[in-house]
Amino acid sequence: MIVWMNSWNYGGSIPTSPWRSADTFPRQFSLRTVNGKTQLVQQSVGELKVLRGTETDVPATTVTNTTTPLGVHGSTLELKADLTPGTADRFGLDVRTGAGQRTRIGYDTTTGEVYLDRTASGATDFDPTFSSTEHAPLALGGKPLRLHVLVDASSVEVYAENARGEQVVLTDQILPDPSSTGVDLFADNGTAKLSSLKAWRLASIWK
Repeated sequence: MIVWMNSWNYGGSIPTSPWRSADTFPRQFSLRTVNGKTQLVQQSVGELKVLRGTETDVPATTVTNTTTPLGVHGSTLELKADLTPGTADRFGLDVRTGAGQRTRIGYDTTTGEVYLDRTASGATDFDPTFSSTEHAPLALGGKPLRLHVLVDASSVEVYAENARGEQVVLTDQILPDPSSTGVDLFADNGTAKLSSLKAWRLASIWK
């Protein structure tokens, strides 16, 4: 399935040319049994692997009340990360960082939610509803958060799972500066650990 990635609130105001809309990466849906209950889950199609460049493996890293660059760069990326909560109120990854910009993929331990924050992602002032943060509940119970992230030139797609296999998916359009290509690890008001991160730059799908 390919999903239209826009909103009627601001679709006619997006400051891009010649296009003003976008679609997600292709996804496939399946059913998974979690704690005796059936859950609909999503994942990117396996064919996207042919777009991967050289794999980058980031060593385990712990952060405390700070943001740390991870040495990964790209405007189009695939990331697979395991993050272990510590004492931090919020922790996660920032993508498309640079020039004061970032799109934040985080977990809030005080609310038990995964969130996708594009308020500082780049151009946001063309419509008051674009500068937003999306939330979805996902209980961790102190166990790791597994993230599968697809970063495109103007979008971020997040597949988040807990240790039980429960899943939430968040997607946003973003409009960063082309030079904003970094990936950072962050923790607010405490500690968190990046247990593993694999990263690939993605080639263009256009032939």
